[in-house]
This record gives sequence, C-alpha cells and structure tokens, in this order.
Amino acid sequence: MLTAGAAVGMAGLGTLAYSRWIERLRIEVKRMRVVVDSPAVPSQGLRILHLSDLHFTDHGLIERLKIRRTQELLADETYDLLLITGDLIHDDEGLPATLSFIDGLPEPRLGAFACLGNHDYAGYSWFGPAHVAWREAEPGQELQAAIERTVEMCVRIVKNDRLYLGHVRNDVPLLKQKLEMHGVHVLDNDSLTIQSDGVELWLAGLDDLMEGQPDVEQITKAMPGNGTLRILLAHNPDYMLDPALQAFDLAFSGHVHGGQVRLPFIGSPHTQGTHLSRRLSSGWFRYGKTKTYISRGLGEGVRLRFNCRPEVALIEVVPAR
Repeated sequence: MLTAGAAVGMAGLGTLAYSRWIERLRIEVKRMRVVVDSPAVPSQGLRILHLSDLHFTDHGLIERLKIRRTQELLADETYDLLLITGDLIHDDEGLPATLSFIDGLPEPRLGAFACLGNHDYAGYSWFGPAHVAWREAEPGQELQAAIERTVEMCVRIVKNDRLYLGHVRNDVPLLKQKLEMHGVHVLDNDSLTIQSDGVELWLAGLDDLMEGQPDVEQITKAMPGNGTLRILLAHNPDYMLDPALQAFDLAFSGHVHGGQVRLPFIGSPHTQGTHLSRRLSSGWFRYGKTKTYISRGLGEGVRLRFNCRPEVALIEVVPAR
C-alpha cells in the first residue's frame, strides 16, 4: 500500500508528465465572433486567423506533432487575414520549422501579416541574465554580478514583472527576409492599407516592447479616420496601457501564453503581462475604444502547460446592427 508521501510523489510526476507531453498537444481551435461598431466593417464580415507565440526550435517530437496537428486542424478553414503576433521562433534554429508550418496553412484571402516578439530578437534561457552579467562584469566581479542578476530575476517573478532572459541575439534581418519570401509581411513600426472586394482596412504593427525599438508615435500619426477598419498587432499587451493606442478598432497580442501554467485558486505564478492578473491573462479585453484579443499562444517558453491549452483563434469580425 502506498504511503501518503509516495502517493503525492506519483501524483506530482504524473502532473509533470501530463504538462510536458500531453497538454502541449491539446490544441484548441477557438471560434469567436466580435462585434465592431464601425462603418468600415464589411457587411459580410471579416474572418481572421490569429496565431501567436509559436516558439519553434526545429527540435523534438512534440514540436513536430504540434505542427502537424495544427495544420490538420486548420486544413479546411477559409479566412481573410492571417495575423501572427510575435515569437515566431524560440531561437534562430527554429526558423525552418516556422517557415514549414506557415507553408502548410491555408492561404489567407487578403494576406498574412506579423509583428515581432522578444524571442524573435533574442535566445532566452533561465541562466541568460547570469551569463550576460558574467560577460559584462569587471574582472574579478563576475560571480557577484551573476548572483545579483539572478536574484533580480527571482524578485521579478514574485512581483509578476517583465523578465529579460536573453543572452544571444538572433538574426532578425534573415527572419524578416525569409518571412517575406514565404508570404508573411512583417509590420515593424509600419502600417498599410488593404482594399479588396468592399473591404478597406488599415493594419499596423509595433516593434517589440522589450527587445525592439517601438515607435508608437509613428504608428498613431498615420492612423486613418473611422472610415477604415483599424487593426493593431503588438506582441506585448502592456502596449495597450498607452492611451495613444486605445483608438484602434481591434488589437491582437500574445506574449503572456495565458500564464501557461494555471494552478487552482492561484492562477498563473507568472504572466509576463505586468498589468494582467494571474487569474485572467488571456481572452478579450477592452482598452479605451479598442477591443483586444490576447492569445494563449501555440508554443511555450518553458516546455510545460497545465490547465492552459495551446490555441489558435478563428475570429469573425461583424458589424454592429
């Protein structure tokens, strides 16, 4: 007969195994309708596939199965726009898997667009801050600097603050070039207007808040009036605290992975979205006028998910009656 300690240990191992190898493949296709009170919303509606936080590494069975399963789930879908809100790669090695994944999706009628996330810029690891501190410290001060930086990161976790764990830089120009070659236009502090078959919309994308060089003013000064449907792509939802960005009709974000691990009564130990609660860190939010969808993401930073399934979102935008 099992002792209480053994039973708890086995339950813990079972939960870890589930989080590592099972829930990560339980991909949810979320189908939603959002009403937007704008004369620019086409009467037939607008169908968007929103993906975020792929975090591909081009390694491992789980990733290969996830790519295949997601492509199978979406194989028969039709949509107007494909929007990807950053962290397409986990590091440079993930680029081939990302491109293969995108190539296996149905082609959007009006195009595919993306903004960049922090992992698109830098390879992260839990020991990244210590590595950087050691590398940048004065001779003889390496160990002390690494310990201090590690303690700082632990404090940030407790405070649910942003974590800067990057230690190697990715090849961002190559990422952008390859995405463009595979039909994904990167909006990096940039915007464009799409006009087709009665649809007129304006898409804008901001550079990453943590690792990039975002230019909110450049985006907002180009924003058209209410006669155009205005959509923002921004990897980090903390952007939406800026009043200048709260006049968009729609915004899409990711980054927080829904908390990725959601514990009973507590919620997520860490969300990475500094203004989001541990119990509510994905779904629809409203900032000023802007209806904002924050995705749980498809991939993971740490290769675990518990009570927070990976997702892809099919969103139908419809006009108010």
